[in-house]
Amino acid sequence: MAIYRQLALCERIRYLRIKEKYTQAQVAKKLSVSQAAYCRLEKGEIEFTINKLFELADMYGVTASELLAKL
Repeated sequence: MAIYRQLALCERIRYLRIKEKYTQAQVAKKLSVSQAAYCRLEKGEIEFTINKLFELADMYGVTASELLAKL
């Protein structure tokens, strides 16, 4: 988990997706966004809305604060 704490938000989201063995398409569908839009979110090209952030946190069993934490 030490590596996780050093990652930026978009990298944390990608890390959790891979850890849970989801594809980008699967996560995009759960978030009701296109796979292309989700890919841009994961690359940090566009920002997450607060609602999507909470949805992702719920999906991965973490809090939004843990996703946003800076150490």
